[in-house]
Amino acid sequence: MEGLYFYWLAWIGWIWTTFFMNKDNPLRLKWTVMLLAVIFAAPLTVDVLIFELHLSAFAIAFFIFLETRRKKTGSLLYLFLSSFIIMLAYTSFLMFELFDPIWVLFDRKIMLGAAGFYLAVLLHTDRHDRLLALISGFLQGDILFSAILWKFNFPYAAASMVFMDILFISLGLLLAWSAIESIIAVMSGSTINQVEGEEQKTS
Repeated sequence: MEGLYFYWLAWIGWIWTTFFMNKDNPLRLKWTVMLLAVIFAAPLTVDVLIFELHLSAFAIAFFIFLETRRKKTGSLLYLFLSSFIIMLAYTSFLMFELFDPIWVLFDRKIMLGAAGFYLAVLLHTDRHDRLLALISGFLQGDILFSAILWKFNFPYAAASMVFMDILFISLGLLLAWSAIESIIAVMSGSTINQVEGEEQKTS
């Protein structure tokens, strides 16, 4: 079923930000509103020039604009470059799948989501930049793929439910990886403190 992963993960995310995230966290309201906007806009479509877009594309683009407008020039340029790399990888995967689908060994959504997650982790160390590069790259890649198919008279709606499935699978992997990194950092810090304490006792 198209959109199953998306709705499942998006509603989990909304429940987390609404009921479990610290109320003093400045990101709480932003993420809650953003997730709701994407959930309600996803089924709706609109024609823009040569493209048929789901309204979730506009919600995502607005979110990216808000998150990048205050970035410094150097950071913004690197973010653009990394999202461009992810865009090319996403579009290339879809093109290869279109012309030679036999090499897609298992669920394409999971394969694409895992590929995007890997590239985001490889290109960025900052968690926030990873999210921005992944979301921006995937969205641009889907729009580019739609433009390529339009030239061959194949209708393809950008930011569709299938795209949202892929995006949220990748975001889920990315957030899980960030949680693992945080746990490892806390465990490493506590181990170092414990060793330092034992050294002080012996001295």
